[in-house]
Amino acid sequence: MYFKLLGTLRVQHDGQRVDLGGLRQQRLLVMLLLDADKVVSADRLLEAMWDAEPPVTARRQLHNAVAALRRSFGAAKHIVVKDGPGYRITVAAQDVDAHRFTTMAAAASAAAATGRTAAAVELLEAALALWDGPALSGLNSPVFEIVAARFEENRLSATERLIGLRLDGGDAAAVVPQLGELVSRHPLREETRKLLMLALHRCGRTADALNAYEQGRRLLRDELGVDPGASLRELYERILRDDLPRRAPAKAAETAPGGRSFLPYDTAHFTGRADELRFLTGCRPAGTALSILAIDGMAGVGKTTLAVRLAHQLAHGFPAAHLFVDLHGHTAGQEPLEPGAVLERLLLDFGLAPAQIPRDTGQRAARWRAEVAERRVLVVLDNALDAGQVRPLLPGTGKAQVIITSRRRLAGLDGVTSRSLDVFPPRDAAALFTRVAGADRTAHRPDAVAEVVALCGHLPLAVGIAAWRFHNRPAWSLEDLVFRLRDPAARLAELRLGDRSVASQFEVSYRNLSAGQQRLLRVLGCTAHPGEEFDAGTAALLLDQPVPEAERLLEELFDAHLLRQRAAGRYHFHDLVQEHARTKADEPDDGLLTKFGRTTLPAVTKVECRLG
Repeated sequence: MYFKLLGTLRVQHDGQRVDLGGLRQQRLLVMLLLDADKVVSADRLLEAMWDAEPPVTARRQLHNAVAALRRSFGAAKHIVVKDGPGYRITVAAQDVDAHRFTTMAAAASAAAATGRTAAAVELLEAALALWDGPALSGLNSPVFEIVAARFEENRLSATERLIGLRLDGGDAAAVVPQLGELVSRHPLREETRKLLMLALHRCGRTADALNAYEQGRRLLRDELGVDPGASLRELYERILRDDLPRRAPAKAAETAPGGRSFLPYDTAHFTGRADELRFLTGCRPAGTALSILAIDGMAGVGKTTLAVRLAHQLAHGFPAAHLFVDLHGHTAGQEPLEPGAVLERLLLDFGLAPAQIPRDTGQRAARWRAEVAERRVLVVLDNALDAGQVRPLLPGTGKAQVIITSRRRLAGLDGVTSRSLDVFPPRDAAALFTRVAGADRTAHRPDAVAEVVALCGHLPLAVGIAAWRFHNRPAWSLEDLVFRLRDPAARLAELRLGDRSVASQFEVSYRNLSAGQQRLLRVLGCTAHPGEEFDAGTAALLLDQPVPEAERLLEELFDAHLLRQRAAGRYHFHDLVQEHARTKADEPDDGLLTKFGRTTLPAVTKVECRLG
């Protein structure tokens, strides 16, 4: 549905005009729309529906008016809801022309402040085109007259800003007639008169410009008993001294908000991923579709490192801005960021002042889309929790490029091109270890390096931590490192460096699981052989649940990259993930581990066969 307040009140549903009924229903609707998706108290509604003192039956009549309004909306009647002490209409701000006007005018101001004059003109022209007459026409009452006056003031201010931008663009002759009409309708408004004087002067009509000032001075003295303000007097004196250029000053080429770049540094130890980079850099869609590249994979597999390398490679094609936000979807000790907070951060990074950022998340999303419209912007959304966290943050045009990283597959995000990262091939894992640890200590021991990276499960984070520890301990030999990593029970403790550890990364993934997913992970971790495969039948037996439920949990763990697959329906652990799952065995498990004991998967399979 679309609601029109900037002119005669109208509502359209699926392209058809809605009959709103009597005046009270119309006044009721307007009051709800002025605070779209917010509760409006019954007292405020009653004040607006009756010009004089409401009758004793006013509250009953309010209920009747609400019911009549709902009937007029037909199938969409559910959008008017009772909420606490009042009522609320559940519509988006962009579906109300008055709110859309406000958002576009604010976006135009931000665009002009950052030198994007053409974008600002376009936004203001589109905003003013929403009007088709005086605001709230026909709803004559003290309440609505105040609101309409505020709307008209905003309209006039937007018109002045648009004319000022056109003047700066050298369009003086074209705006003189419009300014003359505005001055005649608002003779005491000094900003409009200033624009008229400047336009006349730039057209070579200096005498007319000085005369316009004199007319305004007399009107202010006769009507209000005051002199013109300092700004208007200064313009008059500069024109009188011929101290103003006859043409608009040349404008610098438009740029994005300072060409801002917030990308993290690209590591010198970046290794491998040539196929992934080749695939992702070649995936930009044709036409107007937004390009969304998603990189998913298990904790520590190098998603952020790849995303940053990819962003730096693509950056030259997006000169407007390069933005980076850690969404903290999987960050130890931090809650995932709410979309509203992320939008505030993006708008601030894009150059907006705090006062220009709306409070409502929906309005922030609309402002964000307006800001990046027609701009070539690169946005990296790192460490996303799920598709729901990301969806409100997406730009609306195909000129932007979005890169997302997540530990979960973002299958629910429309139009996304995904690439799942696996652990390194042995060769790349060895190359990373050698780069970090130093070739002088590793070049002649490829067998020992291969064993180290194998004990690290070829996981980039684990390999990097092991390499840095070895690099910082010159007294160690590779055999010392191998000895420390060979004990499975101690391996995760060894893979720790400062505030970075493999175990803490796995722990965050584990804590983001449901209770059922955690329980299955614990049981499988304690019953399966390292590298052993299992299926839904085995999981169902271990959980004492139906096979479909066990299969659902297995698939969810697979989507969270906590289980792997070699073939459809067959699952297995990464060795380090299984070691972490084993450490969770002491958590509550409904007696499942007591029932089966810390046995191995083949033994459980034999039980399954006997039951069959």
